[in-house]
Amino acid sequence: MTAAGTGHDPAEQYHAYRRTRRNITGLVTRTPDTAAAGVPACPDWTVRDLIGHLVHICESFVALEDNQIDLRPSEGVDLPGLLDRWDALDSELREALDRTPELRRRILLLDVFSHEMDLRVGLGETVAPSGHPAFPGALDLATMGFGLALHGENLPALRIDTPERNWVVGEGEPVATVHGPAFDVFRSLTGRRTQHQIEDLRWSGNPSVTWMPAFVWGPFAPPANEVEPVHGF
Repeated sequence: MTAAGTGHDPAEQYHAYRRTRRNITGLVTRTPDTAAAGVPACPDWTVRDLIGHLVHICESFVALEDNQIDLRPSEGVDLPGLLDRWDALDSELREALDRTPELRRRILLLDVFSHEMDLRVGLGETVAPSGHPAFPGALDLATMGFGLALHGENLPALRIDTPERNWVVGEGEPVATVHGPAFDVFRSLTGRRTQHQIEDLRWSGNPSVTWMPAFVWGPFAPPANEVEPVHGF
């Protein structure tokens, strides 16, 4: 698997996580009654539930617990209380990042960045991933996970091409290329785009016949119904 290099230094990851947490806090406190709003990309959760999930993940990370990234939301705490708890974890998180293997740090950033984008879409806010410090690492990890899924399904290698970067995922020489804006590729790889939307990326091969099974990996799978439009940037 090849890609342009992306730094995964704990200090850089800490600043990317902190930026994302502050972005999310701003999003969910901007208007009243946000806590009960639904999140289309996470249809079983409200905004409060999603924040509860992120706080639970952060608490487990700080405690160096071995857990799955799809932990259920924290229970019994309102949205302001959850945000206060998340903020209080900040200094402990910085220390935990130095003691945690790189892959787990990267998963933490992928999760929090994905959910910031979920909230932006769900709350009708501007989605602007370009320049976001968590985006390059999140996209790198998503392509890596997808490549492992290709290998697990014994599917041929694929080239992923965006205007900024490209990857070869899977084993061997790629037999086809999928082209698309980086954000649309990322959301396709992380369970936010339907099969039809994924097929609407520019493919040199037939995604339905060959590569679609690999879009089900880790906690991700294409939703049955559209949860967000294609953004095209």
